[in-house]
Amino acid sequence: MVKSILGRLPSKVPPRDGRSPDAVLLRKTKAALVRHIGGRPTATQRALIDRAAMLTLHVARMDAKAIMEGEFSAHASKQYLAWSNSLSRTLAKIGLEAVPQVAPDMRSYLASKASAAAHP
Repeated sequence: MVKSILGRLPSKVPPRDGRSPDAVLLRKTKAALVRHIGGRPTATQRALIDRAAMLTLHVARMDAKAIMEGEFSAHASKQYLAWSNSLSRTLAKIGLEAVPQVAPDMRSYLASKASAAAHP
């Protein structure tokens, strides 16, 4: 499957402006998950968020296809279940409970501004 997909990919990906429905879904999913974890993801969390966004896109595409065609083939059904399960596991690793974003207190805020001004 992967080999057949890779064989169809162009050697040079055309530039995109980020307004396609796929790009919007990826961007919104990533932003929502970053907010969900409190706004400051680690490198590992960022990788999981990127993976979750891509899996969300695959599942959404298959949802749309199922609505249009009315059913899945046996192969598509297995692929859908695999992506859905992978998405569920990835989201569980990110965390099911949201981490509240804590606004810095005034002293911390002013110190960060002073530090940024001193080291442009």
